[in-house]
Amino acid sequence: MKLRLLVVGKAGKDFRDYEASLKKRLQGAHQFDIIELPESKAKHINQIKADEAKHILKAAKSGFVLFDEKGKPLRSMQWADFFKTQTGNASIDFVIGGAAGVSDEVREKSGRIWSLSNLTLPHQLARVLVVEQLYRAFSIIQGHPYHKV
Repeated sequence: MKLRLLVVGKAGKDFRDYEASLKKRLQGAHQFDIIELPESKAKHINQIKADEAKHILKAAKSGFVLFDEKGKPLRSMQWADFFKTQTGNASIDFVIGGAAGVSDEVREKSGRIWSLSNLTLPHQLARVLVVEQLYRAFSIIQGHPYHKV
């Protein structure tokens, strides 16, 4: 399975080591890449969202999963169930917008919209959370003891 996490902005140094360790674990069974998209330099939120939408929609494959506060909340087991329904050669993109959120156009063009929490999360923390949940979902599928619930 080919997985890509498209994120607006760069990882903060505080999160890089943890993210790298999880990414390394995922690489064993699946191709997994993190693609950092540029943040807009615009001053107004609508322009920021429009600028970043261009980069997201250019990079993301059709049917991408968008993480957004307006999305459907899923439990870890539901993430695992989602991956069980995918074929071995599936290619799935996951998208995390920038600090200003994403435009309605990005929401409309996504295949699925998932929420990571009822809380508003900094997009860099959301990035680490997604990588961890990807690893957890595949651990569940493989019966690995990482998921202890």
